[in-house]
Amino acid sequence: MDEDLKIKETANSLLMIHNKPLINYTIEALKSIDMIDEIFVVTNGLYYPKFQLWQEHYSFQKKVTVINDNTTSSDAKLGAIGDIRYTINTENIEEDILVLAGDAYFDFSLADFVRYYQEKGTAVIAGKTSSSEDDLSRYGIIEAENSRVVGMQEKPIDPVGNVISLAAYIYPKEVLRDFEYYLSEGNKTTYPGYFVEYLYKIKTVYVYEIIGNYYDTKSPKAIERLEQRLR
Repeated sequence: MDEDLKIKETANSLLMIHNKPLINYTIEALKSIDMIDEIFVVTNGLYYPKFQLWQEHYSFQKKVTVINDNTTSSDAKLGAIGDIRYTINTENIEEDILVLAGDAYFDFSLADFVRYYQEKGTAVIAGKTSSSEDDLSRYGIIEAENSRVVGMQEKPIDPVGNVISLAAYIYPKEVLRDFEYYLSEGNKTTYPGYFVEYLYKIKTVYVYEIIGNYYDTKSPKAIERLEQRLR
């Protein structure tokens, strides 16, 4: 079977990377974070049965709840931002939230990320300085002054900086209602960075520049690089 087709038939977060599902690395990284008391994994109606099977085969220290957003087509999909709002509403979340992409691998310290958030007391996004032209075109670009976000471009054609935005965010509970406002205005739902583009204009947002690595799994080449990293 063609490798690209294999990847499309399997949620990237469930791909086996070095003998275990990619998402397991993220959940295991969360076990030492005291502020996290429950982990929500959001998927669509097509992948939901596969996540149910995954949950039957693995157990974790923290409670993991798999949420079906009940979409089954590209036309109906909620997008990353829509899924965040859906989870907030269906689970009646009224606490600070840590949002991570389930289809990425990272080795930076989540504990340090959380401590930075606690020091700032406002929304934070993870970022990383990069000189790679590929990174600068594939990720969002953060502009900051004294670590405060003053500009954000999601996947720009002409990047104006070299700090890429990573799919790792912490939002205080006061920001949760802004997801509703954002979506009610008809804004883009696909990439979570679009919400940051909106939020920094109305609320204070800081960037935490990570020390470590971050790998997405958007292509077979990226997956191959990650496999080599973990060998």
